[in-house]
Amino acid sequence: MKLFSEPSPGANPATPEPRLKVMQNPLPDSRGEVVMQHLRTGLSLKYEALDIAAASNLSVFFQPGLRLVFALNGTTRIRIGQQSLVFSSHGAQKAALLPVTENALGYKRFEVQQDKRELVVFMTPKWLRESLSEDDLPHLEASLEGHLQPCYFTLTPLIYKLLLRITDDRYRQLSPLQQESLCLTLIHESLQLIRPRQRRGGHERLLQLAGRIDALLQADTQLSIKDIAAHCNSNPATVQRVFRQRHGISLGEFRRQQQLDMGYNALLSGATVSQAAEVAGYRHLQSFSDAFRHHFGCLPRDIKASCTRN
Repeated sequence: MKLFSEPSPGANPATPEPRLKVMQNPLPDSRGEVVMQHLRTGLSLKYEALDIAAASNLSVFFQPGLRLVFALNGTTRIRIGQQSLVFSSHGAQKAALLPVTENALGYKRFEVQQDKRELVVFMTPKWLRESLSEDDLPHLEASLEGHLQPCYFTLTPLIYKLLLRITDDRYRQLSPLQQESLCLTLIHESLQLIRPRQRRGGHERLLQLAGRIDALLQADTQLSIKDIAAHCNSNPATVQRVFRQRHGISLGEFRRQQQLDMGYNALLSGATVSQAAEVAGYRHLQSFSDAFRHHFGCLPRDIKASCTRN
């Protein structure tokens, strides 16, 4: 059974796709939605947020193109011919570039799980080749042509923050230019992780150090700066400098933002404002509310009220 076609980012401009499609409760015995958003010719995205009560296999027609797949929560299994692909938020397969170079019929396996969330960005090879610089493109050619050969990569703090913004309900209220800008930044940051590092010398060492810092933070958010420096055979001052150069904020600011993100997710999961403040490491509700509003542009109670209405 074919439930829905994948977005076609290469649609004929004479018959443009609707900019936004929302499918409510798309699977049997499921609750949630699938959002398909067309950003421009050659570029679109799909976001799944589902509670699944019964396992099912759904046939899908995979059209040629490139996909950035982000397993934000839960697991997705895809079967195309003899090829089995797994994207899971619980391991090293949470983010990948997946090339599909020819039409393929397969199916997605949806396991019983709560709060399954997945974001997929669709790009046509033509759009990507026209968008990449002459310096970047040659280093990605091999990745772009490997049919159904995923290139997995680790989420950095910046990519994680971009994913939170794109999958937030308020993303749909942004202007088309703002939506596209966030998506393009996500693509750029992801491809920088996939691109083989060709540079040498001190700059290459700094790139390797920045990647190592991000991987350590992804594995253990409680590591101190001194611990991170020890794992990287570096010193705290260098770790701080490299992190700020890569992400535009200090490591301390990133930790505070990460705590607030945890509080935000707790609210979405049903926690009270007081409980969310505790999850985020705040002892005083007013301090939590002030920091939350500064980071997200709204108060915790606004998020709680939105969840209650839904």
